[in-house]
Amino acid sequence: MKKIEYLYIAFACLVSSCSELEPCDNSQEQISCMPVLFSAGNTEASVTRSTASYMPLDSRFVCSMFFHAGASDTNNSEFGAPISDVNMTTAWLKINNATGNAVYWNNTYTDAAATDIYGFDEAAKCFYWQNRLNHIFLALADNNKLSTDSGTGTLKLFPDDSTRYKNQYMRAYDLTKGTKNTMSEQPDPIQAVVTMSPAGATPEANRVKLFFKHQFSQIQVNLKNSQDASVIIDSTLIESVELLGVAETGYVAYCIQPNGTVPATTSAPINLDDPKYDATEKENPYGSCFSLFKRESVPGYLKSFEGIAFGTLQGIRITWKESKDENAVKHVATYKGVKNKTLESGKKYIYNMELRRSLIAQVKAEVVAWEMDQTNYEADGTIEN
Repeated sequence: MKKIEYLYIAFACLVSSCSELEPCDNSQEQISCMPVLFSAGNTEASVTRSTASYMPLDSRFVCSMFFHAGASDTNNSEFGAPISDVNMTTAWLKINNATGNAVYWNNTYTDAAATDIYGFDEAAKCFYWQNRLNHIFLALADNNKLSTDSGTGTLKLFPDDSTRYKNQYMRAYDLTKGTKNTMSEQPDPIQAVVTMSPAGATPEANRVKLFFKHQFSQIQVNLKNSQDASVIIDSTLIESVELLGVAETGYVAYCIQPNGTVPATTSAPINLDDPKYDATEKENPYGSCFSLFKRESVPGYLKSFEGIAFGTLQGIRITWKESKDENAVKHVATYKGVKNKTLESGKKYIYNMELRRSLIAQVKAEVVAWEMDQTNYEADGTIEN
C-alpha cells in the first residue's frame, strides 16, 4: 500500500471524534493529540484588531498538510518524492464566525450531524500535529466562489497525474472569456502557504494563520477623451478593450516540491502556430485576444474595463466610433507600450489612457498590490472560539 493511502486511513481513525481528546503523558503524545487550529489572517504584527478584516463568514477552502514522518528526520530532510511517498493529508474547512476562525467540515459542506468542542464537524477529517518539526500548510480557494464551491466541485487538492504541468502538480484554470459576462465569473484562485512547527503547549498557542493571496493578475483600463480635443467621444461609442497575447490557461500548484517549496503560479505560452489563430493573424499577430469586462467608471474617465489575466501582455486594443451615425468611422488602435509585459502574480495593473483619432496616448500606468478588497484576510493575536 502506498504511504499516502496509509496516512489517509490513519487520520480517519484519529479524528473519529475530535471532541474526545484526552491529555497525554509525554511531550510527543501531547503533540499527536493536539488538533491544528486555523484562522484566515495576516501574520504581520503591525495589523491590529481595529484595522483588521477577515475572510467572510461561511467562506470555504481546502488545505493540505505536509510533514516529516521519519524517526531520524530533521527540518533539513526532504518531504519526499514522488507524490505517493509524500507525507501529507487533506481536509476541508470553512469560516464559522466574524473573526476568521476556521473549522473542519465535510467536503460537501452539508450540515453536520454533530460538532465537537472546537465546532468541527465530527464526521470530517481534521489535522493533528505530528511532531515538533516543521509542517507545511497549503490552502486554496476560488475568491469568486468562496461560499459556493465544494470538494465535489473544483475545491480539491488531490494528487492526480492528469493535472500535472511541467512535471509539477498544478491545477489548470481557463482564462478565456467564453460566456462570462463579468470579472466575478472568472476563476480567481487564492492561495495561502504557511510553514510552522508547534512550539506552544496548547492548540490555541499553535494556531496557524493563513494569508490568502491572488495567484493571477488583474488588469484595469480607464479611458477618456484627449485633452487636445482632437476627438470628442461619447462613452457609448467605446465598443471594446482587448488584451492581446495573454495566456489562455493558468496553473496553480496544489502540492509542494521535495524541498518544501511551492511551485510558482505559471501559464501555458501562446502557440502562434495553432491553426485557431490563422483567421485573426493579420490584425493580431500575438494569437490570443481577451475582451475585458465593463465596470463602474473611474471618476474623470469616460469608461472603465477590467479582467483577470496572466501570462505575457503584448498589446491593448481599443475599438470605438466617432459618432452614432451608422456610417461613422470606426477606430481600432493598439497600444504597444506594454509589449512583452510579463504579468506578475497578485498584481493589479491600471492603465489610464486618452483616445485620439486612430491613436492611444497613455496618461498613467500603475502596478499595485492586488488587495483582497472586502476580503482582505487579516488578523492579529489570538482568535477566541
